[in-house]
Amino acid sequence: MLERLLPRPHASTGGWLCLLLPTALITSYLHTQTASPACPPTDAVHQLLIAVAIGMCLRTLFFLLSSYLKTGPLIERASNLLPGIATSLWLTLLLDITWPFALIAGLLLIRLYQHVYISVLRGLPQTFTFGEAAILVQGLVLFLLNASFRLWSDPKPASDFGQLNAIMQSALVSLLCACVLLALLRFLRQPLPFYLLMLLLLAAVTCAPVTQPLPLIALLQFMFKEQIRLFIIAFYLLLVGLTCATVSWQLGNSTQASTRMRKIFHLLIVLVFVPGLVYQCALLYIATGIALAIFVVLELLRLLQMPPFADTLAKAFDSFKDVKDAGQLALTPFCLLIGCALPIWLTPCPCACQTAAPESPLLLLLSGVLSVGVGDTAASVLGSKYGRNKWANSSRSLEGTVAFVLSVLLSVWLLQLGGVLVMSQAKWFATLFAALNTALVEAFTDQVDNLVLPLVFYIIVGLA
Repeated sequence: MLERLLPRPHASTGGWLCLLLPTALITSYLHTQTASPACPPTDAVHQLLIAVAIGMCLRTLFFLLSSYLKTGPLIERASNLLPGIATSLWLTLLLDITWPFALIAGLLLIRLYQHVYISVLRGLPQTFTFGEAAILVQGLVLFLLNASFRLWSDPKPASDFGQLNAIMQSALVSLLCACVLLALLRFLRQPLPFYLLMLLLLAAVTCAPVTQPLPLIALLQFMFKEQIRLFIIAFYLLLVGLTCATVSWQLGNSTQASTRMRKIFHLLIVLVFVPGLVYQCALLYIATGIALAIFVVLELLRLLQMPPFADTLAKAFDSFKDVKDAGQLALTPFCLLIGCALPIWLTPCPCACQTAAPESPLLLLLSGVLSVGVGDTAASVLGSKYGRNKWANSSRSLEGTVAFVLSVLLSVWLLQLGGVLVMSQAKWFATLFAALNTALVEAFTDQVDNLVLPLVFYIIVGLA
């Protein structure tokens, strides 16, 4: 099976990555049990997601093991069934549902995951390692499950965050449906049908009956509700302008962007996430969904060569592409956004507590920003300039790893000094331990660190 798939070249399989999302979900579950009363107890949906995530992880491990060990047909059939049966057992124990229904649901969900997983590796050759594809497909399946249950069980949420969550989930599900249609129907890949589909998508997102009032009105009411929210939105628009100016300047140079130039986007994302998490968590939450949707639409324009944007987007991709962008997809920009946003998406009710409260999950929510936006940037910039002592079997330097750890600790200390973070001795120990381990992962992994490092940091801080 593996011989017929084309993973990203010059990289290991990354099979261990399939463990990260299930472990992160368990971490968020345990954290929720000790959360403040402002956050309601973890519900059955969270337990369902954990059960399915463990099953998908087992299916990936069995798939890789059976492919490498050249097992016979009997073992291969067993490896196809066991993850689904294990998922069914978890569903029965955690959710107290009947065994026949749990068995059918478990087998179908794991079968769906395996089908999408193989389709992604075949449809986007040389884009992902096996582990990277596992994380992204696991996330996709879990998102669809979560969105289906949330939209069905609470069709008209009353709180601001509940409405924003419903709007974001409805919009991303609609965008996913549009992508599936584009993959199945070739005539939609022509300019006129494509833009008509995008207009239909926009109408569906803004007018879907998932909130009361309709999403467009609910968003406008949310935006103008507080003055500070307007200031943050204006700041975000300024950062978007700076990003466009940076890309335009780089395209004018007609040269390949250096590593330091690419790290500017890491700094920009720090400027997006830190004020958002501190002052307007709900606004940042919906902004991550909007940004992801815009990224997907821009990538569709580039891949389908839609005029008049395709040429400019292709030049930008060629100029800023990383060595890990070996396939058709612009992998690293997607993973930068997803990696920084994952802690917010994984944490139940991330905006329920005040940021300066002792029980606030802010340190957990900053996992992506601290690991990728701060630590990885410092390791890359300072390591490339001052690095003299290389790690064995790695291109990364000891100096870069030290810069990673010190920059994370310095950032946390500054946030504590500013009264944003409340740090106990246990939290400092967890931060130090997480920074050390994440820095070592950054030094030795050949996977996309924008995706891996936030999850490693999140798991260690959450468990500690």
